[in-house]
Amino acid sequence: MAIQNLRDSAPTVNCWRVAMTTKHKRLLRLKDVVSRTGLSSSSLYNRMNERSVYFDASFPQRIKLGATTSRLGAVAWDADELDAWIESRKSQRGGGM
Repeated sequence: MAIQNLRDSAPTVNCWRVAMTTKHKRLLRLKDVVSRTGLSSSSLYNRMNERSVYFDASFPQRIKLGATTSRLGAVAWDADELDAWIESRKSQRGGGM
């Protein structure tokens, strides 16, 4: 871990920034997943629902963020898994780009 003094950039503020050298996992909330994939929220949930005709076993499963067992708890998706899914979809397309 490297520590960098930010006094030069903001002389009136005495602050320090810790620059992490390890990669952190990033979790994406629903609106971010909708934005990245171009799919609606209902389409995303259909891809995760085994009973749906649109079920896609390769689509990343959501991660429950809260301790609640309620269906209304906060959820997110792993950004790396979602990016890998998007790349796999790109590689499956035929002919085009």
